[in-house]
Amino acid sequence: MKKITFLFVVSLFSFACSNSSDDEIMRDDNEAYKAAETFYNNTLKSVITTNCISCHAGYHSKDNSSNYGNLTNAINNASGMYNQVNSGNMPLDGDKLSQDDIDKFEDFMDLVNAIP
Repeated sequence: MKKITFLFVVSLFSFACSNSSDDEIMRDDNEAYKAAETFYNNTLKSVITTNCISCHAGYHSKDNSSNYGNLTNAINNASGMYNQVNSGNMPLDGDKLSQDDIDKFEDFMDLVNAIP
């Protein structure tokens, strides 16, 4: 009986300490997330690297939430990024982005908004 109890407790502990999360599982199986990730990596990241990273590489906050070279941060700030570039407020001290680049931010925002 002690062995069964011990195995049960060890099993519970192992399950509780597993490193998977619902968030990771959702992302692996979520087509909308994959679409946003692919668009970010293949289309938007180069625009961000060229126009945004010099200021938005984590220098504005302790938790690096404004590092838009990071996919998670870009997803969390998609509408804010679009609003800033569309209004011409960003890039700061630079020329307004081309309409084609602004459209890329809008397309990314739309993909992010489709993530459940």
